[in-house]
Amino acid sequence: HHVLPLVYEAVAECRAAALADRVMFAKVREKSLRLMALQRTMTEEFLELYAHLQQMGVKPLAVKGIVCRSLYPNPDARLSADEDLLIQFEACQEAMLLYGMQQLNPETGTENYETAYKKTGGFLVIELHRMLFPENEKWCIGWNGFFDEIHKQAIERETEGVKINMPQPTDHLFFQFCHARKHLLASGVGIRQICDILLFAEYYEKEIDWEIFWDRIRMTDGILFAEAIFRLGVQYLGFEEKQFYFPEGVHSMKLDTERLMEDILHSGIHGKGTRSRLHSGTLTLHAAEKRGLSGIFPGLFYMAFPPAKNLLWRFPYLKKHPYLLPFAWGQRLCGYLREGPVLGSVKEIVKTGRKRKEILREYGIFGEKRR
Repeated sequence: HHVLPLVYEAVAECRAAALADRVMFAKVREKSLRLMALQRTMTEEFLELYAHLQQMGVKPLAVKGIVCRSLYPNPDARLSADEDLLIQFEACQEAMLLYGMQQLNPETGTENYETAYKKTGGFLVIELHRMLFPENEKWCIGWNGFFDEIHKQAIERETEGVKINMPQPTDHLFFQFCHARKHLLASGVGIRQICDILLFAEYYEKEIDWEIFWDRIRMTDGILFAEAIFRLGVQYLGFEEKQFYFPEGVHSMKLDTERLMEDILHSGIHGKGTRSRLHSGTLTLHAAEKRGLSGIFPGLFYMAFPPAKNLLWRFPYLKKHPYLLPFAWGQRLCGYLREGPVLGSVKEIVKTGRKRKEILREYGIFGEKRR
């Protein structure tokens, strides 16, 4: 889950923990400090880049990453794999290239809703977003429309001497919930992302328009999932229960969060906890395309022979040569064969996929009503 520094800081002052296993404690301390030092380096790289973009007249919106990290007692203990910027793409890309950032996968082009960049010799990865969600996926159709005014309503917050533009709190909290649903729908959402949401809601509670937030959540069939996240915070993570977390018609529901917490803990970062879980995301995404009505065998066919748009990140040549899709399928299947026995893996993937589809139905991720 990439939360080792957070765990270490929570127990560092506990003498009993240190004495229980001195060798293990020393290893955890060493690794945590190393990870925090790396995060500090990436944060400094980001702030330098952001200051450069402002000097070039570009004011991108920072989402997730540094916005959430700044809410933790020690921001460097909250690790970030990358930083996300929502921008007017062409102007920002030009400024990025002048700074020395290079596209990580130039073969894929820059037409996707997000494009990753990295500076040679640096650690920081930046994802430039044309929009917050892909427009060609059925599971998030219409979501980008909620953020049409996001640039006009942006606010400014100072972080370590650099003024960072970010979405106003209602927009950002709603985006965080939508982003968490995206990962849960695929292979899984990790505990770090849940903590980000809860800390953000707690810190900005007086600036968030809760009526607008819950209206948007209802419009996107996210009411059960949002309720479950707030209940996780109260039941497991030490957050206080607040009235606006459970408005009328929501607080009366007695939603069981145990299955969701179990799924989160098994997930790992972005659902990479196990091979079967990672690949089961194809089954759940296919089910989402069919609004939860997809059977296992159509899902398995979709997993073995996905459309070209789902493989561009792995086989960039499909962008210019889409007729090579059968060849890409063959390469992909050969890769599975090299990973180990296929039959046993397929059985485990199906088992994981079935279990996760039940959980997604229970929390309304397919847009179905809870009975």
